[in-house]
Amino acid sequence: MDGRRLRDAMAEIVGERSVSDGAAERHTYSLDMTENPPREPLMVVMPASTEEVVQVVRLANETRTPLVPFVAGQNVGGLTIPQVDGAVVVDLKRMDRVVEVDEDAMYAVVEPGVTFGHLRRFLDQHHPSLRYTYPLAPPFTSVVANALLQGLCDLSTRHGAMADFINGLEVVLPTGEVVRVGSGVMGDGYWYARYPLPDLVGLFTGWQGMTGIVTRAALQLWPRPPCTRHAAVFTFGEETTTRLLSSVARAGLVDDADCLSVPIVKMLLGVDWPVEHFEGEPDYATLLTMTGNTEREAEEKCTVVEDMVEAERRHDPRNVFVPWEVVRRLMGPQADSWVDFPSDAFKVLTRFDGLTWVGTYIHPRHWAEALRGGRRVVERHGFELMAFLKPMRGMHFGEFKFIIRFPKDPATLARVRACNEELLELALGLGAVPYKTPVWAARRLQERVDPQFVELLRRIRRLLDPNGIMNPGRWAL
Repeated sequence: MDGRRLRDAMAEIVGERSVSDGAAERHTYSLDMTENPPREPLMVVMPASTEEVVQVVRLANETRTPLVPFVAGQNVGGLTIPQVDGAVVVDLKRMDRVVEVDEDAMYAVVEPGVTFGHLRRFLDQHHPSLRYTYPLAPPFTSVVANALLQGLCDLSTRHGAMADFINGLEVVLPTGEVVRVGSGVMGDGYWYARYPLPDLVGLFTGWQGMTGIVTRAALQLWPRPPCTRHAAVFTFGEETTTRLLSSVARAGLVDDADCLSVPIVKMLLGVDWPVEHFEGEPDYATLLTMTGNTEREAEEKCTVVEDMVEAERRHDPRNVFVPWEVVRRLMGPQADSWVDFPSDAFKVLTRFDGLTWVGTYIHPRHWAEALRGGRRVVERHGFELMAFLKPMRGMHFGEFKFIIRFPKDPATLARVRACNEELLELALGLGAVPYKTPVWAARRLQERVDPQFVELLRRIRRLLDPNGIMNPGRWAL
């Protein structure tokens, strides 16, 4: 089917105003903030319901048209840039309903177009005793997409990656069939768990849209804590920083711990680009969140953490615990926006057109080496020292990356690619696994992992998508 006939057929499904093959739209959907090379789709379609998604997928099967699922395009990995010519981007932003909130079992069923800002407002207005988790991302980021991509959040230090908060999914398979996984197979109103069934949620998390289009997700909510305390710990050196971070996380005292290189903190304070690190300044600032059912409980947790920092000062007296009241005086209004997710605090990261990182999940024993080695790589390529490290799931592993923001001129793009390649090699050499993996990084990963794992991915994909239409090329498959 030629492009014009395909466009007309898509318009019959989603409506004339919800399909476009114009030059401006094709360009907009061809790229993202990263250094990954752009590629224009054939067109963009915007279904408004599961039924319309089914019809789009069936048409794509009949015509062998590649499909690329898309919501807000806020991923950092080129994950919605088509990898083949003639692809149709399926933008799910019109599917933006909060379908159900169950206060007893504490979950919400949402469509993929629901953003973190949208869900926060909805819960504040209608279910103020509950909250969802939030990532280090703008408020207009898709809730479902972040969960499917196994990203981190402000509850990851205690509970793990966002995919762990999925109770179940409704998915349009690449063949056009609709399936449910999790306890929602019992019907609406029963999305309370993903066990004790065979756990098929993993067929759709981390796959970057290759195994189907998720049209609903049941996500765990959490009680809104009555009392919250924040603090910052400023430290010198990778060994001291990671030893203290590990001790605090293992003690189970904090809901969240974000270890940042000091240039990121200075950037949040409004320091002009480029943000530099000067001799004598602390190397890292760790932002901590502690909660309690009473003011006394939250305050006692703060006191215990402060005592742990004080004990560490025997090794280096420069380490310091700073209560949030002091941080607020230093940072001004930005301080509260930093900890009150979802937030616009991270818009300073996008001063330029380009933003990228090689994000990995990494073994705790390698945290100091990863920070130290990554620092050398970034310095050698002339970028800002913007490291990020978070303990995950009570210290079972951590998330590690160096953030790079950059203007998209050809010379800088070449430097960014070289820097990211070195950072990935460093991480892979330490046994780290990249997440939200761009295609170039997936190729490098496949050179190191068990080949039977890669073959299993291929077999599952062929089984679910016999015509190879769902986001082909992802994971370098």
